[in-house]
Amino acid sequence: MSEPVLSVDNLRIAFGKSEVVKGVSFTLAAGKTLALVGESGSGKSVTALSIMRLLPAKSRVSGSVRLAGTDMLALDGRQLRKARGSLAGMIFQEPMTSLNPVLRVGDQVAEALRYHTQLSPAEAKQEVLRLFDRVRIPDAARRYTEFPHTFSGGMRQRVMIAMALACKPRLLIADEPTTALDVTIQAEILGLLAELQRETGTSVLFITHDMGVVAEIADDVLVMRRGELLEQGAVRQIFAAPQHAYTRDLLAAVPRLGDMTAHEGPMRFRPRASAPAAPAKPQRPEQDAPILEVKDLVTRFRVRSGMFGRHTGNVHAVDGVSFAIKRGETLALVGESGCGKSTTGRSILRLNAPTSGEVRFEGENVLASSGEDLRRIRRQMQMIFQDPYGSLDPRQTIGSAIAEPIRVHGIASGSEVEDRVAHLLGRVELDPSSANRFPHEFSGGQRQRICIARSLALDPRLVIADEAVSALDVSIKAQVTDLMLDLQEDLGLAYLFISHDMAVVERISHRIAVMYLGRIVEIGPRAAVIGSPTHPYTRRLLAAVPVADPSARRERRTDRVAEELRSPIRPLDYSSPPASYRQVTPGHFVLEDA
Repeated sequence: MSEPVLSVDNLRIAFGKSEVVKGVSFTLAAGKTLALVGESGSGKSVTALSIMRLLPAKSRVSGSVRLAGTDMLALDGRQLRKARGSLAGMIFQEPMTSLNPVLRVGDQVAEALRYHTQLSPAEAKQEVLRLFDRVRIPDAARRYTEFPHTFSGGMRQRVMIAMALACKPRLLIADEPTTALDVTIQAEILGLLAELQRETGTSVLFITHDMGVVAEIADDVLVMRRGELLEQGAVRQIFAAPQHAYTRDLLAAVPRLGDMTAHEGPMRFRPRASAPAAPAKPQRPEQDAPILEVKDLVTRFRVRSGMFGRHTGNVHAVDGVSFAIKRGETLALVGESGCGKSTTGRSILRLNAPTSGEVRFEGENVLASSGEDLRRIRRQMQMIFQDPYGSLDPRQTIGSAIAEPIRVHGIASGSEVEDRVAHLLGRVELDPSSANRFPHEFSGGQRQRICIARSLALDPRLVIADEAVSALDVSIKAQVTDLMLDLQEDLGLAYLFISHDMAVVERISHRIAVMYLGRIVEIGPRAAVIGSPTHPYTRRLLAAVPVADPSARRERRTDRVAEELRSPIRPLDYSSPPASYRQVTPGHFVLEDA
């Protein structure tokens, strides 16, 4: 049997008195993919960084890390720089922060090539262009000279893959490379990695918390929790017969598209432990008049170029969007990044200024309101943003952050504010005594609960949740989703749930609206849209969802999936008003040009 490409034995990592990795051992064979899974804080990324010797100097690392026969922990600075790139390459989670914003992307990849090879500048450029073609970056010669901010998230990740593979490393470490990407872009990146692995024979250490992705790409799986290795084995064995209770809980928390066929409304991941003392049971959504009506909403952004900022055109972020939401109902707005989902949500609240259209909240015209009227309407419409850390002031205690809107709107004063903050923290299942702590002292899931508590501070009737669970670990995502369903049941909240995670959307929504390039191309009841998708883009979106079942991997599914991912979508014509909608079944409509 050949020697493994990577061998880690009794790896221990500590920061000060805190040991974050506790005696982890594993091997990775040539040409294989090993998935390292677990929640945030389990030690996955720290383990990967220790292989590349990228941990801060204050860390203490012991044990053995052998990469292609080389003892990585024994290398000095010069030897280590040579090993990085030639022996191992790394793809980081956020490509924008991994690329230098003031250097052209082609020069950044060429720099890595020239450091590790004897190529001339001209030869390095030709090799970069070949790599760009290989990772399917269109018009490689032109894009070579562009800067990172001009690339989409998926294209930036392709640049990082090209850079990591430039020197033909024996090992590729991918640290959450698709977590922030839409399902269609994620499917393309995973397919690209699999194709490149087959061509080069590179071994892959893939770090993720997405069990659907694990089932798609992994040969073997390691499950970590709190720095310890709990379980390891072949991917099919782990999914079919997990031995550790934590692994079983992790798999049970995975939303699977199609699980809801027998259920009419939203469904929690876990049953409620107990009902509230005095539930405010909402009526069924269809029995109520709409709480929010959006008609022909248009939001465009002016594009300027040149030294004097000459107006050269418009970005059609939202173009003729119409829908309604009833009390106690969840309408999910889904689509890729850049399709206009978030702009739609922000335009409803007038955080972005709409160009035209009509937004009515409980019959009042939001776009025509101003001053005190707008302030009163906004009090009833609140927003939960995607990044809970970025939407909280790091210098403000969480109790102060929740209390601020209560004081600003004059809802309570004095000790009543503290009582209300304590109640809201308890409402989202956080200890009221934590009100004096700062955001950095909480986990990602807890910070999102804090943002939910803040959104409830003004007793809203509509909550716009913009990718509120997208960045969370699978089990934390399940907890926050269940919490949102509990609050909806107890308080009669209406949700506009903006997301690209179709499996979670199926769990939480009553109806789904699919958005593509600024327009809603399909809208209808959840079961109709997911069970009988009509628009080609909807079919593509559903085909790209990873299946948390190793026996149903995309390469062994029917050609229909690959065909959906490759099939061209007819471009939308912005020179004329949106086409009319055709009714497929009652309540289920699709854009006519489909």
